[in-house]
Amino acid sequence: MNSGTMPKWQQRLHQGAFGVMCLLLGAFGVLSARFLFPAGGVRPSQGLVVSSLVMVAVAGSGIVLQVRTRRRLVKEFSYDGRALRFSTLGTVEMQVRDLSEIAEVGKWRGRGGPLGYRLRFRDGAKLYLQNGVSNAVAAAEQIRRDRRM
Repeated sequence: MNSGTMPKWQQRLHQGAFGVMCLLLGAFGVLSARFLFPAGGVRPSQGLVVSSLVMVAVAGSGIVLQVRTRRRLVKEFSYDGRALRFSTLGTVEMQVRDLSEIAEVGKWRGRGGPLGYRLRFRDGAKLYLQNGVSNAVAAAEQIRRDRRM
């Protein structure tokens, strides 16, 4: 049985980065929305309204992407040859996926090189297993081999 856990320092780093990004994007959104309601009852120009709405949408989308990423990044897992049990940074409870639900195990690459493995499920959901999680490489390779059998 393969199992692994993301180191606590890495979990805290992800948590801190998530908080900082949400604060920055939230402040960006609030500052942009502020132009929609100017003081003194002066109506903003149509261009200012459109650009402010676009900036609010960009900030909101950025926060949504941050939350989605946290829900896909594995914090802890175990694999017994038939089922993958895992929890992500964005969820507390353990989730279970049968080996037959895994459609693809591929490399996950970033600009700096390989980051880990991407697991794509038959229902379209994705899960990311970072190289920094203990036994991640061995588990991903074992899942890949077991899928071929």
